[in-house]
Amino acid sequence: MSTVGLVPLVVGISGISGAGKTFFIDRIKELYAEKVCVISFDDYYKPLHEQQKDGNGVVNFDLPTALYFEQFQEDLLKLIEGHAVMVKKYQFENYNAPEKVEIVSAAPIIVAEGLFLFDLPQIDGLLNCRIFIEAEMDTSLSRRLRRDTTERGIPEERSLYQWQQHVLPSFNAHILPHKNRCDLVVYNQGEATENLNRIKNLIVQKAHPSVLANL
Repeated sequence: MSTVGLVPLVVGISGISGAGKTFFIDRIKELYAEKVCVISFDDYYKPLHEQQKDGNGVVNFDLPTALYFEQFQEDLLKLIEGHAVMVKKYQFENYNAPEKVEIVSAAPIIVAEGLFLFDLPQIDGLLNCRIFIEAEMDTSLSRRLRRDTTERGIPEERSLYQWQQHVLPSFNAHILPHKNRCDLVVYNQGEATENLNRIKNLIVQKAHPSVLANL
């Protein structure tokens, strides 16, 4: 759809791994269809040889420096300006998988999602509103373990190690400190209708009139 004359709404969504960010993003996509586009920071991880290792020699992907934030910033700016971007989908530990490329077209609502959006000033400054997704830690861990072992082929032992040694320390240092300045905190437990209504209301409150006219 045409974005000429639009002042897009850029919504940042973050929270601990397994909190349920993808669930709410999928619901937003269902609500707004072609009027929303999604750009994920997860697709901007650096290759394995550029990653830092912890004291035990294990690669730590849960650091802001693990991602090409400059490229993400550049692509987000292009979307804001109304241009489509080409994103190479990150395959996590499936390094031999065929390359997947996705074209993300500009839209009135741009959803940027990822762990460190609010911690990187260059990206945080491009956001019009911020949503923090949280859930019980046991629930988040269970979801992450299920995703790692069934979708990514990561052994449970390694997933647990990453959770304890990398995910939780990174959450406390780079994600949780930004919770209180978010426009909306969504507690992802139980029935989701009320939280979806809160997200819809936030979008209406924050969107420019040029966006509201297209919703």
